[in-house]
Amino acid sequence: MADDNAAQPGKDNADTPAARERRTDAVLLKMPNHNMDYPHLAVPTLTAALRKNFFKVKQQDVNVLLRDFLLTEEMLKDLAYRFLPELAKAHIDIPADFDRIRNALVYLHYIDNQIGFARVEQVKQKLQARKYEEVFCDEQESSLASLIFVLTGMLHIVIDLALTYDEAGGEIDNPVTNFLHQKVREVAALNPRVVGFSVIQIQRKATLWFARRLKPLIEGKIAVGGPDASTFKEEYLKNNDCIDYAFLKEAETTFLEFLRGKPVEQLDGVVFRDAEGNIKVNEPRHDIQLSIFRPDFDGYDLDKFLLPTLPLSTSRGCAFAKCTFCNHYKTYSGYYSNDAVKTVDIIELLAKRYNTRFFHFVDDMLEVKEGTAIAEELIRRGLDVNILTYARFEPQFTDEKILELWHKAGIRVIEWGLESASQEVLKKMIKGVSIRQVQNILDISSQKGIVNKLMLFHNYPGETVDQLKMTVDFLRKNVLEKKVRPFFTVRGRLELRLFTPLEITSRDYSKSPFRKRYERSSSFDSLLGYADEDDYPRKVEYIESFINEMSQYLNENKIFSTNDENMSLDLLILDLKRRGLETAVTVQ
Repeated sequence: MADDNAAQPGKDNADTPAARERRTDAVLLKMPNHNMDYPHLAVPTLTAALRKNFFKVKQQDVNVLLRDFLLTEEMLKDLAYRFLPELAKAHIDIPADFDRIRNALVYLHYIDNQIGFARVEQVKQKLQARKYEEVFCDEQESSLASLIFVLTGMLHIVIDLALTYDEAGGEIDNPVTNFLHQKVREVAALNPRVVGFSVIQIQRKATLWFARRLKPLIEGKIAVGGPDASTFKEEYLKNNDCIDYAFLKEAETTFLEFLRGKPVEQLDGVVFRDAEGNIKVNEPRHDIQLSIFRPDFDGYDLDKFLLPTLPLSTSRGCAFAKCTFCNHYKTYSGYYSNDAVKTVDIIELLAKRYNTRFFHFVDDMLEVKEGTAIAEELIRRGLDVNILTYARFEPQFTDEKILELWHKAGIRVIEWGLESASQEVLKKMIKGVSIRQVQNILDISSQKGIVNKLMLFHNYPGETVDQLKMTVDFLRKNVLEKKVRPFFTVRGRLELRLFTPLEITSRDYSKSPFRKRYERSSSFDSLLGYADEDDYPRKVEYIESFINEMSQYLNENKIFSTNDENMSLDLLILDLKRRGLETAVTVQ
């Protein structure tokens, strides 16, 4: 087949550094919706792989640029007093959306009346300028910073509704799409050979909106990658003529071969259209020896993020990979890790190059042996770093020396995947841990100075009210004993995700643990609905009572509320305290 791949080298864009001066090889974009505390890892990792091979790459986080634009005095006023009121009128017959807009308006008006949007913008700029002592050692400034993180969460709703309204042909002057239209023009002006989007589910809407408007303006190709593309594969091409290719799982090697001009039908891990327009899927076969772990943030607008944290991957995949509710196995080819010395090389390089001491290991879990080897190397080099990581309650952690070593190396915060404190529910989930072991590890970890956070949810099939109470009571006990940092993911109801073992089992009615399962409304949906049991209202009531109790506890103890919008802020506050500063807020 003679592929019309615009990334094919040819005479005018041969695989040489000099030739690439004439044209941008790839523009790599991260779209809304996402947080603005620190950057995502996917685009900088692919950028590193391409630049290492002398390709000319422009990378940009459009999400953070849009949020920075909206969090100004001028635009907050426009949202509060023009756009959102008009948008509310347009949604008067859609109660759920109307209520979301109304709640956003109430909050914006409260902030403007009590504080003023000018002050909000000033504190945002202080965070971006890394004036953290000035902000978090002052009670008023610290409170304003907390409000900003609430605002960034509210912007998820504003951006989502603005995009939906525009797609429906809405005529209101739209600040969100106005900004994105300008970005479309900027990308088109670069005349790239290919534009690539890394996509998770919540970014799909903005990605497709952008791609549809960009496609007529460029001669190059448009590709998607990331977890959402790996899950839905050909669905991205079926109803979206603007998408030429979907790259599956780890794509740094495949994308490099693509830019070098290898015929697309010979590539592993790509979805494409053949000469007749038929959609073809080449399944991925990734060589882990060619994996890239060092990201390149050059050209990324790091000064627009609110926190100094940089993400880093020390491994890919999950070393356990048995939990029935999880589908992360769809993202990578399996579990494999980087060499510990190489990982610390990357940490040292990023710390110097981007002037930071704060890192988030975004692995599914930092395995004990791997994490200990990294800790030993960090200590050997004497690096002063602060690290947040995910981990599983592995039995090896009951050896006190391990967590002592981790803390000494700079691992300050661990988010542990627990999900439930009922042993019976854990058994159904195939978590492979015991509550007695979990409590022992939390005791040791907190004693060694590590801040523990528990990731929990409720409503796993068969979970009773009493079993939920076990989880809530376990969390309460450990929070009050200061062994666990207040972090209330338990309010989250089980999400039945496509391709999880639990979802696959539920396809067979005779084996399904759900009273009723509701099928997806489209082949592009990743979540399925299910019917709650009769006791579910009692669960909600118990959780709400607990959250109210904990809200009072947070206020009385000046503990800032943590969630996905400010996940790594714990590291910053702990570091300020470690340096002897008196902060206006604490973590536990």
